[in-house]
Amino acid sequence: MHEGRPKARKRGIGCLPGLALIAIASAVGFVLIELAFQPWIFVVGGRVRLWPAWAGEGVIQSPTGPYRISVWFSPTPSGSRILPSSSVKGSGYICTPLGQRYSLKVTGGASGRIWKDMDGHAFSLSAYHRPISWFNNDRRPRLSFSGRWVGPNLVMSDDGSIAHAFLADGSLSPDASTWHPKTGALPVTLTETSLWSGRPDCSKSLR
Repeated sequence: MHEGRPKARKRGIGCLPGLALIAIASAVGFVLIELAFQPWIFVVGGRVRLWPAWAGEGVIQSPTGPYRISVWFSPTPSGSRILPSSSVKGSGYICTPLGQRYSLKVTGGASGRIWKDMDGHAFSLSAYHRPISWFNNDRRPRLSFSGRWVGPNLVMSDDGSIAHAFLADGSLSPDASTWHPKTGALPVTLTETSLWSGRPDCSKSLR
């Protein structure tokens, strides 16, 4: 008998590998759920993607100068059972002609349940500034876009929201209201970009 000898402990997978496996399983589960309920996000624009998200960028040519906007979004459950929709949410940014950058929270989608083919369907996006500080409630600028999918692109207009959100010199408008006339709408085409493009240098002029 070997009294006093400690028993050898069974080696487990460890804390970090275990967390990694949980993260991988969660990601796989998320992808499978989206594939089952929102398969259009994997093939929209005619390009097959493994992660259920789309990113795009476009330039809005205004009388003041160009505004560069970039967004990314993924499907999200619809908030209404009465009026079903194919909803999305995400984030993005807008660069102004003055070289300022505003981070954006993005929501939107298409009316009705779109199963697989989104091409040709009307699509809308709403965006508002998302400050870094929790104590800052300023949501300016508030922007809106409407249009439709045309092949790999989102062909849209700004619904007059740029003219409402910014002054004639390109500075931020003091008007924080959400309603605005849709006159003077400017066109913008969002073309697909990489999800890992990184933050832009808005100080570089687009002129």
